[in-house]
Amino acid sequence: MKLIHLFVLLVSFCSCHSHVKAQGDGPESHFKKPQKLWGLNLKYLNLSQNISVNGDILTPNLNLEINSLPITLFNVFSIKGQHAEVVAMINPTSITSTLDLPDLLKDRFFDKKGLSDGFIGLKIGMVNGRGISLEEYVKGGVSFTMMSYFRIWYSGSYDNDELVNIGTNRTTFEYGIPTTMSVWSKGNSSTNLELFPSIRFFTKNKDLLNNPISTSTVERIQAALFVFENHFIHNFDKKLRATLNGRYQVGGETTTDGSKDGNAFNNYGATLGLGYQFSPLIYLHVDYGGILFGEDEAKSNMFRLNLQLNYLSTKKN
Repeated sequence: MKLIHLFVLLVSFCSCHSHVKAQGDGPESHFKKPQKLWGLNLKYLNLSQNISVNGDILTPNLNLEINSLPITLFNVFSIKGQHAEVVAMINPTSITSTLDLPDLLKDRFFDKKGLSDGFIGLKIGMVNGRGISLEEYVKGGVSFTMMSYFRIWYSGSYDNDELVNIGTNRTTFEYGIPTTMSVWSKGNSSTNLELFPSIRFFTKNKDLLNNPISTSTVERIQAALFVFENHFIHNFDKKLRATLNGRYQVGGETTTDGSKDGNAFNNYGATLGLGYQFSPLIYLHVDYGGILFGEDEAKSNMFRLNLQLNYLSTKKN
């Protein structure tokens, strides 16, 4: 009955919200994992929005239909006894877009396939961040842990002869402090909280097409973007869980050829999700949600499916 009630709640939530924040690492991305664990995270995102594929540039007059397949590989090890994790992501993507332009230029339509921006990152335990073995992981529950996470986003596919691109033609430096803690626990049931505040800094895009008639290019810079991602996770038992996921972001206004574009972010979105652990090494999660409030022009519809595949080396020296 719990599953039926949760499904009804999920359908009701999806029916009542038409604007969605799709970007983010997703729930349980930053919980401490056992040493020697390898993981492959496969996502499918179906998006309809006026935000860039990588989620950090707002273009109010752009309508994007996106099918994206982020592929993330991670490995857990230790540095001087502290939990460490290296993460890398590539993002094959296809888009269909409409750019609303002045009457002189008329609307522009684009269909593209390529790579969106991806990243490489390093996560290291800070507070209660000691690396743990498989035995400790199985015996212990979620405890208060704070980590340091630095990642570099590289540009995806970019063509300076196009008004709309999948990639951003720049580098992004992001630093965050993922924090996890237990809220409640009894038997196989538990409720946990995951917080991830971060800030992004962007290099310049020095080759942005500004006028499709003259094919002139200009320089675009972007202000720092602050993102606060949070997840409230309830485990009904060892297999079934529900998540309430939030994301607040502010800043990130772009300036093109010295003129501010008036496209800063300032909104908070939430999604509701269901996850099921088929085995210790296979996990499936699906979510959908919406922007609850905001002062920008961001809009998006999203469906996200996430499959996590793990491999743990148990060889002893």
